[in-house]
Amino acid sequence: MPEKPIPENDPVVSKSFAPHYVISMVLLMATLFWALWDEDFGQRPWKSFQHEWKSRYSTFLKNARTQSGDSQKEVETSPGYQALKQAYESASQKAAPRIKEINEKLRGLSKMFSPIAAPTSTP
Repeated sequence: MPEKPIPENDPVVSKSFAPHYVISMVLLMATLFWALWDEDFGQRPWKSFQHEWKSRYSTFLKNARTQSGDSQKEVETSPGYQALKQAYESASQKAAPRIKEINEKLRGLSKMFSPIAAPTSTP
């Protein structure tokens, strides 16, 4: 097949598109910088409020922490808490042998059903 001849006034061959590319590039760069500025400063007028709120809320939390520590100490020294703590400790001591027995059974079962034998320690 013979090649078709190039027309005389073909804009791709007879013209340069460099000015068009430069103008497009400048417009794109301008919109990029505008978008970055707008994202950081233009659309965020509440940034100063955020910083102020952060400092105020941090101060509030520090104050609340000291108050909660004081209330915790007050609760721990109350006779009701002491009675509950003593009841918990006695129940834990009563249940300790049974808990130990159950844990030993679990270890034995897990060794028995384990796909890979558990490594044994040698002295």
